[in-house]
Amino acid sequence: MRIQNLKKAILPAIVMLLAGCLDTSSLEQWDVSDYEYEIAVPLVNTKVNLFRLSDLVKGNTSIKFDEEGRATVAYNGEVLRKNSAAIFPPYPGVAPLPITDTISKVEILPLTKSNISKAIFKDTKINFSFRHHETEDVYVSMTIPELSKDGVVFTRNFLIKYNNVTPVSHQTEDISVDGWTMITYRNIMTFHYQATTASGKKVKLENAFMNYDLIKFAYLEGYLGYHEFPIDGNFIDINLFDVWKSGTFDFENPKITLSVENAFGLPVHSRVNKLELTSISGNTVQLQSPFVDTGIEFLYPGLHEVGKVKTTYFDFNRDNSNIREIFNEKTKTVSYDISALINVNRDTTTIGFITDQSYFVVRVAAEIPLHGSVNQLVVADTISLDLPDVSNVTEAELKTILSNDFPANIRAQVHFLDENNNLIDVLFEGEGIDIAAAPLGANQQTTAATEKILYLSFDKNRYENVKKATKMALSGYINTTDSDQLRSLWIHDRYGLGVKMGAKLKIVKE
Repeated sequence: MRIQNLKKAILPAIVMLLAGCLDTSSLEQWDVSDYEYEIAVPLVNTKVNLFRLSDLVKGNTSIKFDEEGRATVAYNGEVLRKNSAAIFPPYPGVAPLPITDTISKVEILPLTKSNISKAIFKDTKINFSFRHHETEDVYVSMTIPELSKDGVVFTRNFLIKYNNVTPVSHQTEDISVDGWTMITYRNIMTFHYQATTASGKKVKLENAFMNYDLIKFAYLEGYLGYHEFPIDGNFIDINLFDVWKSGTFDFENPKITLSVENAFGLPVHSRVNKLELTSISGNTVQLQSPFVDTGIEFLYPGLHEVGKVKTTYFDFNRDNSNIREIFNEKTKTVSYDISALINVNRDTTTIGFITDQSYFVVRVAAEIPLHGSVNQLVVADTISLDLPDVSNVTEAELKTILSNDFPANIRAQVHFLDENNNLIDVLFEGEGIDIAAAPLGANQQTTAATEKILYLSFDKNRYENVKKATKMALSGYINTTDSDQLRSLWIHDRYGLGVKMGAKLKIVKE
């Protein structure tokens, strides 16, 4: 099973700037002197937030928001589905069942690991074959005491015609036992026949067999054996941390949930052989929990609940495992080796059931609420850039208006890159520009965005150099407000970074 990844990481949204295309119809131009003029060029006017970013999420991974707009990264995927055929597949008629005497007890299915007490057949046909040396017609009455329908025990009468040739062999027509119920012990059916010649003499047949092509069941009851179904592989690739360069986000309450829908009337137990998480740096950490050691018991319907589905949910959370510490290690992938076990205790006194409609489904979910403290977190992303290709520019002024809705300080920096990702220039001096956190209101949500307006001058040579850039690499240091106290924050759907950028170019007339 493979899971389609998030197309964008979540945290880079805090510092992402989306470059807009140049709209030449909106250019403003005015003369400065007889030999030069100026034009104003809009570059970017956008706001990036989680609600907008969630539209990019595909596959089994999503960003969901509660009624207050708080964001959680969620994954939900089905990792195992088994139906009744996985436990009792249709049984092919490899060899006929011999009826060696007038009363013969025959094991209907060679199920050494099971003990069927009740079965209802489905889509199953049987017939009988006989052989004898009598020189007259023979009448056979066949009864199976364990098999009944609507309170009537199975009985069939057959005529074996004598055609002046011995031995006489005869095979009956197919008989449907669809819907017939077998009440038995240890998979045994009794075949009781009476063979009588036309003159009234009772005889024993030389050979007698019950034949079938395929045995299928609509319902089985009894001890149905021990079964193990492995579940292994990678179930989630968490791109949340792909652009996480350094720093920490101390998540408050991440969790991994196992859920099982069980329509088998059988106990299902999970055995966690391995649940391993790998960070973006390649470090591998094992999930630790008492439930990793002991396994998890799942609900199942009782004999009086045929047709019902019992669902069990189990969370590996911060109270019963080291899941919080693991996700704070910047988890990238989670791999697992889990077994689903049927009748794990192998207790033959455990009476259960399955039907032809029975199934069980194992699902795995991961939830990472974007709630926690941020300390010197560094994220980065790269976007395309299309600066105006204008000749004879003697001077340029770039106006940038940044607005921050987050309750966290952001220090942003922009690197101009060519198509081969080679560095051309850096927009801001030093480590970047600080954007203050938006103030928090009484409901612990920010009230109004913090704005910062910047004017940067480019001389002719610098502008000509930057004009070669085809990409902008944006990076940002993020700190929770009062992050020295590790104050936790929620990321809300309306939080975002607003960016308006425009350039004023002074151009020499030709």
